[in-house]
Amino acid sequence: MCKKFQILALQKQLKDLELKKIIDCFEDINKSVDFANWTERGYVLNQGVLYRYSPHSEVEEAQLVVPSHEREKILKLHHDAPTASHYGADGTFSRISSRYYWTGMRKYIADYVKNCAECIRYKATNQKPAGLLQTPVPAQRFESIAIDLFGPLPETSEGMKWIFIVEDCTTKWVELFPLKQATAKECALTLLNEVFLRYGLPRRLISDNGSQFVSAIMQQLCYVLNINQSLIPVYHPQANPVERKSRDLKPRLAMMVGNNHTLWNEQLPAIRFAMNTAKCETTGCTAAYLNFARELRTLDDVTTDLRSVIHNDNFVPEFTPYLKRFERNMSQIKENIEKNQDRRKAYADKSRKPSPNFKPDDLVWVKLHPLSKANQSKSAKLMPRKDGPYVILSQKSPTTFVIASCDKPDVPLGAYHVSALTPFQNVTQNQSPVVPLRRRGRPPNQPSVSNEIPGENAKISKITPPRRDGLRRCRGRM
Repeated sequence: MCKKFQILALQKQLKDLELKKIIDCFEDINKSVDFANWTERGYVLNQGVLYRYSPHSEVEEAQLVVPSHEREKILKLHHDAPTASHYGADGTFSRISSRYYWTGMRKYIADYVKNCAECIRYKATNQKPAGLLQTPVPAQRFESIAIDLFGPLPETSEGMKWIFIVEDCTTKWVELFPLKQATAKECALTLLNEVFLRYGLPRRLISDNGSQFVSAIMQQLCYVLNINQSLIPVYHPQANPVERKSRDLKPRLAMMVGNNHTLWNEQLPAIRFAMNTAKCETTGCTAAYLNFARELRTLDDVTTDLRSVIHNDNFVPEFTPYLKRFERNMSQIKENIEKNQDRRKAYADKSRKPSPNFKPDDLVWVKLHPLSKANQSKSAKLMPRKDGPYVILSQKSPTTFVIASCDKPDVPLGAYHVSALTPFQNVTQNQSPVVPLRRRGRPPNQPSVSNEIPGENAKISKITPPRRDGLRRCRGRM
C-alpha cells in the first residue's frame, strides 16, 4: 500500500514543471552544479518522492514538497477542516510546515487565511476601523435638528413612559417631551406642534433608523414640509448628535428622581433648564445665550436684581452696541467651534484609518448583528459577523454608502457607515445574500465547505516521510 502512495505522490510532483526539474536533477547520473544547490537547500529524493529537510526545524520528519495544484487542498485540510478550526496564519503555517513544504509557503498561507470567507465573517478584526471624523460646518439656528427616543421608563400616573429628545445641532438647545406611546404619530405631532410651529421649520432632520422615524407618517411630514430627512448609518449611533444628550440625561434623571421612579416627568423641566443654561465646550457659550442673545435669569438673578433693566431715554443707544458686541461674539463662537472640531478630529483619527476608495458596483462585506432563531429577544444577540457580498449602490456622504443585495440590486437595504464595510476580495466564492435589513431571524444558510477530504489528497498525506537518520543515509548514497 505504501508503494502505491509513493507512486501517486511522484505522479503529482511530476505534473509540476518546477518540481520535475528538481527530480530530474537528482535522478541524473552526472551530478551538476544545480544538484549541489538543491541539496544545500535541504531537498532530498527518497524512493522517487521529493522531500525537504530543514536543519533548523525541530521536527524529526522531513517535509513533503507539495506541487502547486495540490496546495489549496492542503490548506483546506489544515485550515477549513473541523479539526483545524480556522486558526490564523501563524497557527496554520505551524501546522502545515511540520509536514509539507513549498516555495513561498508563508505568504501563500497568509493570503489564503486573509481571504477566507468564514474567517472574515465571524472573526473580529484587529485593524483600526475605517472612516475619519467628519466635522460639519455650523449652520443657522434650528436649521438642522436631531431627534431620538429615551425609554421605556416606569409609567407615571399620567401614563407617560417615553421621553422624546429634540436638539438643535447649531446652538445645542434641547427640548424634552414626555410621551405615552413611542409611536410614529406621537413623534410627528410633537415635532409639528411643539418644535416646527414654535421655532420654525428646519431644513434637515437627523434620526436613527427606528421604526417611528422611518415610518410613512414621518416621511410624509418631511415631504410635505420640504424637510430633508437624514437617517444615520446602520449600527453607527455616533452620527446622531442627540445621543450625547441621552447620555447626559440618564444620570441626571436618576439623581433627581431617587427612589420615586414614577415621578420622573416632574423633573424634566428642571433638567431641560440646566442643559440649556450650561456652558457648552464646543461653542464656549450656553444654548440660551445663542438663541436669545442673553442668559436666562435664574432665581439668584431675580432675588438680587443685579441685571435689572433701567427704563430711561438712553436704553436704545445702549442696546445698539450690545447687538454689535453679540455679532462679534457669534464670529468668535464659530472660531471656537472650528478649533474644538480640529482638536477632536486629531484625537479621533489616531484610532482610525482613511476610508477605502469604494465606488458604485463594488462588492463589500457588511458587518451585521443577526439574532438567534430560538430566542428573538434583543438580549439574544450573537457575535457580530460579516456577510456578503453586497453591492454598493451610491455614496450618501464621505463615510456613508447605500448597499443592496446582489440578487436585488435595485432594492436598497440601508445606508451603512464605512467602518461596517470591508472590500470583498474573495469573489470566486458563491455566497448567498443575507437577510434584508429589517427582517428578524437567522440569515439563509450559507453553503458550507465540504468536510470530506478528496481521495487523492488523502493519499498524498498518508505517505510516510523518511526519518532524520534516513535522510542522512540517502544523502550519503547520493
